Amino acid sequence: MNKIFTHILIPFFLLLGSIETYAQKKTVLGKIVAKTRDLEGIYIKNINANTFAKTQKGGYFSIVANPNDTLIFSAVHLIGRKKVLTYADMNKSLVFIPMEYAENILDEIVIDRRITSESLGFGKVIKRTTAERNLHRATSSGGGIIPVDLIVNAISGRTKMLEKAVELEQEQLFVEKLLSKFSSEFYTQKLKIPEQYHMAFGYFLAQDPIIVTSYQTVEITQLNIMYTEKATEFLEILRVLK
Repeated sequence: MNKIFTHILIPFFLLLGSIETYAQKKTVLGKIVAKTRDLEGIYIKNINANTFAKTQKGGYFSIVANPNDTLIFSAVHLIGRKKVLTYADMNKSLVFIPMEYAENILDEIVIDRRITSESLGFGKVIKRTTAERNLHRATSSGGGIIPVDLIVNAISGRTKMLEKAVELEQEQLFVEKLLSKFSSEFYTQKLKIPEQYHMAFGYFLAQDPIIVTSYQTVEITQLNIMYTEKATEFLEILRVLK
């Protein structure tokens, strides 16, 4: 009798365990938050399930996971990080993942081994930003002579990273234009955004297509209202991340 009872219980508990594991697994929705609009294509790996995903436009992503699974986030322009999913995360409508912008990435990847006419002071000097100069050095043929940089960058993929750096630099200049519409006191005192988050708020504004297309044409009063509405959303994100 006991043997029969045992044979019945063992499959029952195995089935119960399988049902519980399956019930815990679900699709987690999340969003990357960083001081850049370049949030598409960030790699995400669930190291427990050995599954992968990539962020869509705006930094949104979805991945199937269980509680306590570890997610790894990585991108060439952001400092990688990991996130262990809690039971609370599994029940959130959106999980925010803050990532830091790798500001010194160019210093680590640029190697300049050529003497050019520009560096010697000959010819017309073209004014370029730091990122544009690095990209020019990495891709210029140097008057028909293939430079070492060009070969190194072609093999390692650095040219693509430098092109991205130029894009990010231009984006930063655009963000500064958006923020320059009002004084620093406007953001700190009226919108209640801490000073250290002013640039982050600028990148947040730059994700809104209506603001991007109308910030130069709408009246300042209307722009004030638009910025105030975005500030409410931004402060809520900060509250969630703390």
